[in-house]
Amino acid sequence: MPELNCTVRRVGDLESRTEEYEMSYTVEDAQPRGLRVKYQAARAYEINAALDSAVEAARAAISDANPGLRGPTDEALSQFAWRTIQSAKYERGEPVTSRLQL
Repeated sequence: MPELNCTVRRVGDLESRTEEYEMSYTVEDAQPRGLRVKYQAARAYEINAALDSAVEAARAAISDANPGLRGPTDEALSQFAWRTIQSAKYERGEPVTSRLQL
């Protein structure tokens, strides 16, 4: 069964109230799909917009690897992205990778 890999690295000013991350999604040997998200933690609409962009990138990575694969729900992909972002938050710019079975 294929896996969706998400690698996240915090970039920018690590002490800023604005959080900025580089994200990359891969499935098997397909070309990685990357994006950069930026939000203030106090602004839910910015977090939601960032997670929507992350879900789109994840869907594109899944489609690139196997166009017939539906994959998880948007909610599951959003939660997966959020957990990975939170894992990378205090890693001082070191990348963190999470995996999700498709």
